[in-house]
Amino acid sequence: MRLILQGPSALAWWLTAAARPSVRGVTDDHVLQNGGINAAALSYLRERAPFVPAPVHLLTRTWNRPQLPGCRIHSSRHKYPRGSFIRVDHGIVVSSPELCLAQLACRLSTPQLVQAASALCAAFALDPHSPGGLARRGPLTDTARLASYLGRCAPIDGSRILRGILPLVAQCAYSPPEIFMHMVLNMPNHLGGFGLRGLSANDPIAPSRRAQRISERRTLIPDLCWAEAKLAVEFDSNAEHLTPQQAAQDAKKRLALEADGYRVITVTTSQLASSRSMEEIAREISRHLHRRLRIRSTKFRACHAALYRMGWSLDHYLDQRWLAQQRSAGQTAPLECSNGTKPERNDGMADCRQNDIEIPRPRF
Repeated sequence: MRLILQGPSALAWWLTAAARPSVRGVTDDHVLQNGGINAAALSYLRERAPFVPAPVHLLTRTWNRPQLPGCRIHSSRHKYPRGSFIRVDHGIVVSSPELCLAQLACRLSTPQLVQAASALCAAFALDPHSPGGLARRGPLTDTARLASYLGRCAPIDGSRILRGILPLVAQCAYSPPEIFMHMVLNMPNHLGGFGLRGLSANDPIAPSRRAQRISERRTLIPDLCWAEAKLAVEFDSNAEHLTPQQAAQDAKKRLALEADGYRVITVTTSQLASSRSMEEIAREISRHLHRRLRIRSTKFRACHAALYRMGWSLDHYLDQRWLAQQRSAGQTAPLECSNGTKPERNDGMADCRQNDIEIPRPRF
């Protein structure tokens, strides 16, 4: 019997994975023939993956027996191409990041799906044992890989939805707040974003020799960038919590970008948590792009409020009891910021302001 995690359970696995397994673990849909669950197997899964929340979502080819408590068994007769399933542990197979997102597309709202896809395309994993609660890793997938998989895969539920949101996905983000900043600025009005299209996320640029001397780097990687307009947006933690070395590195990066003619706008955690502050930043970006910030959807205010209620936290995709145990053991440090090195103090809700939306500052 094999335990084949799908949908929400696969997402929990990949959010905490240190890396994508090697190609030796890749398999195809023949594994579904032996998919199933019993009480002993469920106990084994709880031992091996305590961070996967209940109910556990499992996939098999056919299932005619009653559902076990704490499980949701999904049966599928779809044909899946090779690479759709990955062996990750003895007796445990997980839907690939690409298939996992297609499975989630019918369960999540569009902003939630964009956030989940961006997290699997990001350069961090959720890890309460690491400083800041985040560990560095290479992206598990990217938009090109997602598009390629959807092109090879026979139409399945969610594939059309996933293909439609690919232009909104942030790649190589270094923290959940950076993903959220990308969503707020980039998503169209009817999804609650300001619709500032044309930006690239974490794309390296080649600095001039002068900028290289200033930054002491051969490449510069702005968090967000409108290259043609020479505009960069950098996410930064509250300056008072930076070490002198971190502050110096950030200052060098900004000076190097400015030396090459870039206008650099810095967004702090407090600004990101405030919809009013982000609207002012969006207007400032629009002025630099020589555009007017036009809200063209009557749904914008409601969807924008919903986006801020969602926030940037990813911890609700993990088992809450497991998270509480890790935190009670004192192993969770404050949130790391976009460069993965600058811890931010977790001090709860920002100051409330009239007619403003603010979100809590989460641990992940």
